Amino acid sequence: MTKLLMPVFFLILASVFGCSDGSSDAEKRADPEKVAEIQKDLQTVLDEWRENERITGASLSVFSPPVGDIDLVSGSSKLSIDPERFPDTPLGSDQPMFIGDITHLLVAAIVVQLANEGSLEVQQTIDTWFPAIENSSQITVRNLLEHTSGVPIFYTEEFLDVLYEQSPNSSKSPDEVIAIAASEGSFFEPNSQYGYSKTNFIILGRIIELVTESTLEFELRDRFLNPLDMSDTYLAGIEKIPSGIPLGYEYAGLSSDAPTVIDGHVPQTPATSVITAEWASGAVVSTTGDLIKLVQGIFESQEYEDLLSELLRPAAHAAQSSGPIRIESGAGVFIWQDDDEQVVGQFGFLYPFSAQFMYWPKSKTVITVIANEVDSSRNPNSNFQLPVIENLTTKAKTIIDAN
Repeated sequence: MTKLLMPVFFLILASVFGCSDGSSDAEKRADPEKVAEIQKDLQTVLDEWRENERITGASLSVFSPPVGDIDLVSGSSKLSIDPERFPDTPLGSDQPMFIGDITHLLVAAIVVQLANEGSLEVQQTIDTWFPAIENSSQITVRNLLEHTSGVPIFYTEEFLDVLYEQSPNSSKSPDEVIAIAASEGSFFEPNSQYGYSKTNFIILGRIIELVTESTLEFELRDRFLNPLDMSDTYLAGIEKIPSGIPLGYEYAGLSSDAPTVIDGHVPQTPATSVITAEWASGAVVSTTGDLIKLVQGIFESQEYEDLLSELLRPAAHAAQSSGPIRIESGAGVFIWQDDDEQVVGQFGFLYPFSAQFMYWPKSKTVITVIANEVDSSRNPNSNFQLPVIENLTTKAKTIIDAN
């Protein structure tokens, strides 16, 4: 198990790998009874993981040639204060939740498309658009994509107070967020090291809008969401979400005296200020089923194959070089090798929601997870503890590979 330290979260990678024998998906498909057994095992693992991580609701989707698509949910989208009279609202597989930094894959894919179309160059510097950013004449578009720009995070102590305390119901513009980060100067000289910063993708979102003379939400929908039939995916804070988003929760423990607490779970809906500040860095909501479509569409379909070399090109500076596994930063994704098989993934977080996808190109296996709760009851040294999604992913992959 290897830890990847980032400014906001830990991405813990624990992987098991399948193999491909070159036969067609249809030839590999297990019989219906076997698929039903696999689905039952996956549901048990999901339920046990959700309960152990103290999560109100979670969704899991998997695809592999032997089993096809399986979409599962566990738990609730909303807890009732009086469950004996009014039952908890079960989570539905078509209910979108925040995917946080997985948004980066979509943004990176648009940027690479624009480069392929000749609208921009990944090696051009950003001073054309953002001369006020320190080192803008040295920072390239590619530096933003791979987090080697040195641009600081926008979550300064002062801005956090604005977002959560002073004006939580006010929308924040991307240019306002970029200006706040720019006022902090620079983390490091461009292309001298790796440093994860969500601001990189806020800047990329604005570059998309400036180059296309359109909106980010239009480009997302026109280039990816509609072609890939991602009908349950939206840019929150901008687009209307027909059925709404399930509540998020923080597990504060049975001794919590919060006025809204229900059996230790405190509702925590992301504020408008946070959603709009995150924008291109984390405001997309989706389902695990739609994320399967996204991963397969970008990494397996002929329509988008001209994106792969740039998306999967490792940065000069690894995201994690210590430990047994070297984790490379691509464009909007992370890449690593184990047993000579490539793995591609990304973790996403927008309090209190977290998500992850992992993709094994050799076996064409995809696993996606979204959860709606963090835990603050058993980690006294920090505000909350993120669910360890890799525990679920590893068990799910083991079940798939065993069949």
